[in-house]
Amino acid sequence: MMKLKYWKKTERTAYISLDDVVWGVLSLRTLHHLFPFAAETEISDEAAQELITKLENAAWHQLTDYLAKAEHSEYQCRSLLKRKAYHPQIVEKCVFLAKEKGYLDDKRFAEILIRSLYERGKSRRAILMKLREQHISPQISESLVESLHDPENSISLLSEQINKLRFRYRDEQPYKQKAKIFASLYRKGFSLDEIASAWETLDVKD
Repeated sequence: MMKLKYWKKTERTAYISLDDVVWGVLSLRTLHHLFPFAAETEISDEAAQELITKLENAAWHQLTDYLAKAEHSEYQCRSLLKRKAYHPQIVEKCVFLAKEKGYLDDKRFAEILIRSLYERGKSRRAILMKLREQHISPQISESLVESLHDPENSISLLSEQINKLRFRYRDEQPYKQKAKIFASLYRKGFSLDEIASAWETLDVKD
């Protein structure tokens, strides 16, 4: 036997607890159908397993709906299900199944993210930081960042940023303008060599 408790989360949903451990959220309609007489009661192991299965199905539906809308990382998927208060056992089962079916792939997610960030003119260091935030393994992130790096395009995008900064600091003396531009881009993660290379492509008088 297991002790079941549930209590309202919203007008339509409730948290589920088995033996004082929260397992997730289900609709009140489902709960009232299964257990119409009490919000706290003893249930059989079989009934508890049926409840866990319903929670797994609910979690799976939420995860697949999330992945259908956009590519996401394992970290984002786990965070989503944890925010929904699902038990770690359910979280890991759903993530494993999504990976097995090919719905979830950190390498695929990382490649899409890296391409997007490069196109927005982000530095390699800034991109690696974004990947670390998503808990992408260094084995995946470092090799992809290098393989997807296009030096010519990077210099072109960096030159565009320099021109925007030149306009921002247009009232500064040339040497002060250059110093501020280099400092600004360095803070964004570009190396001094990268900045200097882009600077040299422009017709700028120091």
